[in-house]
Amino acid sequence: MIAWRVAAAVAAMIASAPAAACGSDVPAPASAGRTSSPAASPSPVAAGPTAPVTQINRTMPRGPLTPAQLRDLVKYFEDRLSEAYAAGDTSHLDDFLAGPELTGITATITTLNSRHQRNIFHVVFDTLTITSADPDQMIFRLVDHTTDNHFVDTTTGQVVNQGYPGPQAQAFMEFFSYNTANHTWYWTGAQSDTGQ
Repeated sequence: MIAWRVAAAVAAMIASAPAAACGSDVPAPASAGRTSSPAASPSPVAAGPTAPVTQINRTMPRGPLTPAQLRDLVKYFEDRLSEAYAAGDTSHLDDFLAGPELTGITATITTLNSRHQRNIFHVVFDTLTITSADPDQMIFRLVDHTTDNHFVDTTTGQVVNQGYPGPQAQAFMEFFSYNTANHTWYWTGAQSDTGQ
């Protein structure tokens, strides 16, 4: 979901800123427009750990997952990620991320912290299409959109870069993997997918 999209957004911001069946489409539930993340405010953003939440990735059974189960994991992972970026906190990322997704997102948040910046975004689920469903790995195309996506200077509380990149539609090939040792699903990869 976000390692690639956030890395691209961060790169653009840094460059422009000073110094149950495969192939089925699953629509968003009626509550998809609601996000659990708070709206961004112009006040300074404090750094600090995000509060641990119920980890549904630890209670979700081994796969293959149903489209509804996968949708729940997407929403959970996106909400946790949004909270981590807003807080500048990498301490709980390994609760739900692994592999290249964990490496990339940790590096991006660390870079933002060194610049005294936070990425504030809220993601709304649109659809997913499962392309591969195995007991230990789910691969699917995700279409979602951000209702907010901007960077805040933590020392001044001001939005930087005129709020770039802003809300946008996005599509990705997503990779979720099940760890049989600890019986937990992890978000392990994402790749931009234009659908062509």
